[in-house]
Amino acid sequence: MKQFKNNQETMNLEAMLNIELVPDERDYQEQIIDARLKWISENDPHSSLKNFNMVDSQSEIDFFMSRKQELEQQRDQQIHQRMLQLKQELQAIQTAEPPELAISFVGPDHVIQERIDKYRRQEISNREAICQEEIQLIAGRYNSLKQQCEERINQARANYQDYFRIWQEERAWAMGEQGRRGR
Repeated sequence: MKQFKNNQETMNLEAMLNIELVPDERDYQEQIIDARLKWISENDPHSSLKNFNMVDSQSEIDFFMSRKQELEQQRDQQIHQRMLQLKQELQAIQTAEPPELAISFVGPDHVIQERIDKYRRQEISNREAICQEEIQLIAGRYNSLKQQCEERINQARANYQDYFRIWQEERAWAMGEQGRRGR
């Protein structure tokens, strides 16, 4: 029988906790520039986007909507990976012989087997508890990032509405000026 190793393989939670809301700032800025260039090249007077500020706001909304979906997928994938890892750990516990330091192998076979079974139940319980804590950390981190995405989306939507209102006011003012000049 193979020897059970008590030093478990744990996923790198530190790396997961260091995930950024905007993983690549340069890519994010390039997306905004691309949106501006597309708006300019289309030159559509019927577009709902009337100025660069509105283009930037819409680009930010699009970016964070996409990032939110990406974070949901990453969260689900991380949790799935951790559950697979737990399954492997539990199988290893069931098939491996406990270390001699963990239990005494002195006594009748049935007593030794009871000690092994008790040791395995404790190890399984410990691993399941550790897994649940890690899953809560994973879910918490990703949910926090998703909330930050929602906040950025809501702010960008508010900015969009403000820029649209300003555009309408400027347009109305310009139309009023043209009317006075035409007299």
